[in-house]
Amino acid sequence: MQSHLSRRVFRAILNNEPLSSVHCRNRLIHTLRSHRSRRLALPATHHAQRRGFFAFPTPPPTGPPAATLPSEVGLRPMRDLMRALQDKSRGPANGVLAKAFQDFFTTRADAPGVITDFQARLLMVTWKHLRSQEEELEPEDWHRIFSTENLENMLFVLSEAKCLPNSREVIQRVARYAFLELCEDQGFGPNQISRPALLAYINIQALNGNPEEARHVVEKFWNRLQKSSPSPWLTVMKGFAINNDRRQLRRTTENLEEHGIQFDPASHEELVKILIGQDLLSAVQTIYDCPLSKNQEPTLATKEDAIKYAILRSETDWAEPIFKSLSRVPVTETMEIVLLWEAAHGKSASAVAEKAGALTEAHPEAKMSLNITCVNSLIAYANSIKDTHLAAEFASLASEWGLQPDVQTHQLQLESSIQAGHVKEALQSVEELYDINRMAFENLPLMNKLITMLCKQSGQDDALFDRISSFLDPVFDNNVRLESETLAALTKMLLYRHDWEGVSALLRPRLALYDDEERTKVRNSLTNFITDRSQEASDAWEAYGLLQIAFPETGVSMRTEIMTSFFKRNRSDLGFLVFGHMRQAEHFTRRPKPDTYARCFQGLARTQDAKNVETVHNMLKLDVEVDLNTRLLNGLMLAYAACDMPEKSMEVFREILQSDEGPSHKTISIFFKLCEKHHNGTQEAIKMMGKVKLLEITVDRPLYMAYVEALASQCEFDLATDAVDQMQSETGYTPTRNSIGLLYNAIPYQYWKDEVEKWAQVKYPELWAQLEEIERTEHEEGQKFELNVAEITI
Repeated sequence: MQSHLSRRVFRAILNNEPLSSVHCRNRLIHTLRSHRSRRLALPATHHAQRRGFFAFPTPPPTGPPAATLPSEVGLRPMRDLMRALQDKSRGPANGVLAKAFQDFFTTRADAPGVITDFQARLLMVTWKHLRSQEEELEPEDWHRIFSTENLENMLFVLSEAKCLPNSREVIQRVARYAFLELCEDQGFGPNQISRPALLAYINIQALNGNPEEARHVVEKFWNRLQKSSPSPWLTVMKGFAINNDRRQLRRTTENLEEHGIQFDPASHEELVKILIGQDLLSAVQTIYDCPLSKNQEPTLATKEDAIKYAILRSETDWAEPIFKSLSRVPVTETMEIVLLWEAAHGKSASAVAEKAGALTEAHPEAKMSLNITCVNSLIAYANSIKDTHLAAEFASLASEWGLQPDVQTHQLQLESSIQAGHVKEALQSVEELYDINRMAFENLPLMNKLITMLCKQSGQDDALFDRISSFLDPVFDNNVRLESETLAALTKMLLYRHDWEGVSALLRPRLALYDDEERTKVRNSLTNFITDRSQEASDAWEAYGLLQIAFPETGVSMRTEIMTSFFKRNRSDLGFLVFGHMRQAEHFTRRPKPDTYARCFQGLARTQDAKNVETVHNMLKLDVEVDLNTRLLNGLMLAYAACDMPEKSMEVFREILQSDEGPSHKTISIFFKLCEKHHNGTQEAIKMMGKVKLLEITVDRPLYMAYVEALASQCEFDLATDAVDQMQSETGYTPTRNSIGLLYNAIPYQYWKDEVEKWAQVKYPELWAQLEEIERTEHEEGQKFELNVAEITI
């Protein structure tokens, strides 16, 4: 019951198939075929037609289909090989695999993009397979894989690509395979690997968690690398800093001395700047604290960068010794950092202005140092602690000091507005920026924050929706990778606008660029929408169709929540289908667990779906992987009882009695439920209550009222009313308004309901007066009060 759109779009992800595209208002869009597949009936829902996220409505494309996305090239044959190896079936031909492997790297030569864990594993499996088949390869296929050109291209792509955390270890191994192959004697003498390939391999190993291997390669091939600029030793040191390995970092600096290289202030400054740019706090601290050659001091720029970064990351204690070392530096060179230090220690904007006045009065030449950069640093600090009021006060210093705001000022004010969730102010700041397109590339994190905030505030506002779309134009046109939080926010916005085409076109080319943790954030947008009961069942089902194919890894727990949400919408047909999808899953981990069966039976009981109760019960009988427990059997017992099959419910009860676990407290409540329709229900209920008393089982209000309802349902007026009268002596609880209401609702025929009313008006006049304030509705067996009572749980 998935939409044609979701099946087609997301099958393309899995099967590496192209989608057609046209251009409209400079947006890349994925259009649909006019044909729609046949679907199961759903409640009709009518939504006003509106412009899609990626394009205005367009006619079907007449041109040829678009090329396969670069991120998908070569994946399908390699995926088929992995599946064949798992299933021990026949995989793709070696020639097909060799071409796919080569195409993966040649396509990414200019734009390496992102390599996920799944893609990395495909590369490793395919390499190993082709290596084992090397003797069988045709010369052309051998050349595709093992030629120097292809091996070097592998290293270049792997070194430039963004390797997601889970893929790094596998990427190291794939790179090592290529490196060792290049180092073999191919007829031109050993170790003829080129210097660019060596540098690429060093970069891969050092920055993906294995700087020891990178250092070994630098030492071994130093005669070929010593003229490289920047020195590969800096890459090795960066790797150890990222690993926070101070011991190895010191050892590496000693190695530099042995090779006649100094770890000088310039190299130190370069590394610190790089690591700050990557926002690696621990690595910044590690590399900054690393001793320089000949006991040299870090440069002033390095100190200022380290102090500023530490302040923005709330690490002023670490930065304090560095700041004190600036005491001998003229204030003309340290004005920015001094004022920022004041702010970081709780000084207000007026106090900072007073400090600046004192400094410029004592050192008139320092007035030239009081520039817009100082103001920007202060606003950046206020933003780092998410104090939008302080940010505004710092921004006002620009006019007080006669300074003109620059692009960075506007960007910082935009960030402050985003933090406060002020849409109007944020859009005003955007208008003040010189070029929003430049910001998409120069300050992508800020662009992500802006889009995320606007998505959360957009609702059904079409004007704001159009602004978001316009901001995304440069991002989509240039295939810029969005942060997962932004992608999740966009997905949520489109879902609540019921723009299924927009969701598909947004996710289809991008999901492969995210690791499992990031994908979970996007998936949560879908699952939260599906389980949002304010949404129509048909809309939730559309979103579920997308989830099914886009996120096949969705676990049983979440699928069970989705199943339950459809039961709560009174759509047992859809809940049953979700259960069926779990039942048909290939992987054991995605098949129903005992809790899944239990909650399915509870949902079928709620909707009184007799047909599917028997179907799921038959599935359970055939499911040898599920161990029966009392909770599961309680659910089955309740389902049969709710569906007017008391004999089958009684059979399940007897099965519980014979089980090792035995009945629970809730089993007894459900037993009374089956007694309501059982041919011998009165006697069975009375016998059960006798056993409960004999065994001194705690009788709470819900359990006792289940007993009363069982008697009432059997039209035992005297027994039921006597039970209510004895409620306090039997349980310690006094009857309530709901107690009388439940008795009234349970007893059949309007005649007996009227008798209950007469009895209650005499025995419990106050409770009946309260009950009469509740609306009564007509049912086949007479009137019922609309009581807010919790359903029986399992």
